[in-house]
Amino acid sequence: MIKTLNFIFLLIFLIVIACGKNKRPGLSDKELFTQKETTDTVRQTPKDSIVEEESVVPPGIKYAESRAIDPANPPVVLDIANRKLNIKKFNLSDYYTKVRYIKIKHPMPPAEGNFLFDADYDITTENGSMSGSGLCSMFNFKKDSIIAGDRFFGFYSYDNEGNFLHTLKIYDFPKTYDASQNKISYDQDDYIRAVTEGIKNKNNNRFWVDDKTTASYVYNHFDTMRRFLFTFDIKGDTLCKFQNYNFVPEMKRSVYVGPPSPHIYYYNGQLTVNQSLNDTVYRVVSPNRLIPAYVLNYGPYRLDVQTAFYGDQSKKLRLDTWTEDKQYILFVYTQNYDCINNRKNGSVKFFYALYDKKSRQLYHFSEGTTIPQEEFFVENSVPDALPFILSYSDISDNQLKVFYSKNRLEKIIKNKGFASLPPEQQNKIKTIQSDLGESEVLIMILE
Repeated sequence: MIKTLNFIFLLIFLIVIACGKNKRPGLSDKELFTQKETTDTVRQTPKDSIVEEESVVPPGIKYAESRAIDPANPPVVLDIANRKLNIKKFNLSDYYTKVRYIKIKHPMPPAEGNFLFDADYDITTENGSMSGSGLCSMFNFKKDSIIAGDRFFGFYSYDNEGNFLHTLKIYDFPKTYDASQNKISYDQDDYIRAVTEGIKNKNNNRFWVDDKTTASYVYNHFDTMRRFLFTFDIKGDTLCKFQNYNFVPEMKRSVYVGPPSPHIYYYNGQLTVNQSLNDTVYRVVSPNRLIPAYVLNYGPYRLDVQTAFYGDQSKKLRLDTWTEDKQYILFVYTQNYDCINNRKNGSVKFFYALYDKKSRQLYHFSEGTTIPQEEFFVENSVPDALPFILSYSDISDNQLKVFYSKNRLEKIIKNKGFASLPPEQQNKIKTIQSDLGESEVLIMILE
């Protein structure tokens, strides 16, 4: 039950966090990492810098932090500063050989509530209102069940065949859902009150490190105390404080854009963290130990904290999404800030990249494109499998899962890439789209 509640809190956190010289080729990962002067892991600092203070354990904290490289497993350096891209098509049959499907139905009538996919939202606030798009329900595959849902229409449990088991949690607050427009409207205060009701500890972004340790990601770009991550024992006592080595930006009286989001996930049961605007992906291996697993070498295209909020990002690279499988890492980054205006004028470019762990090669699917993830069409060469839009997929537990709603299948049919599919595959998708109910979700699992 503790792990289930922790998962729900994790969903809350993840939804909320919903904008030099190149290194010469031919170096090994270890050599490139050693030479990499700009990396957060080995940043050169003056003697009176914050790094020196880490040798002293602050009062109330049990352990000093360590981020030393594991000599037996040095971090892999992904050299995206090298703009001579190695182009290769993403062939799913290189990594997966079989497919299976699960169908899940929401317990509410479609007009009253449903699973959310790419939904629009209108939020009333104390000072006015705000709107946006992209709200999605979340699906978590556990050993004996599937947890599906969201904070708007509840979380539910299903067995591994998709049969409904029971309701886990309902958040009761006033909201209006227009199914025909795929839009939800609500008041911000009502929402916060419902989500936090009955929770004594409002800081719910806790993640399990092991059976006796949790971690909390606390990084705030404007935090002058320069905190990044804390670990706690089972009683809640602080074990270790991991320092933030990003600079604190100078605040200005002007509009600023949002920085890249952090990436927090589990790989083979091990908590893995990439701090916002940090170039290193860490494994959390103990209460006071972070091991660098991957380093993104941005070179002269690195986005510093000040520029991320107030500067010109037209020549800078920003990490957007990062997913890890046992065979590869699939990540998307942009040149320039991704926003509606930059999409309209074509000034933001999307780069789709894959690191193959076996060959230790970094590939790009294409040169920079103006096609965002919500429209990026992926053909599927696995027998009996379906194509998909990249943003519909999830890579976790060494599987690739794709979540199809009736509307999502319709968007695939209307996508330009659909016409290039074999006629039999086109007909199959049209039939599935026609048969799928409004409150049903078809989940494709590649293994």
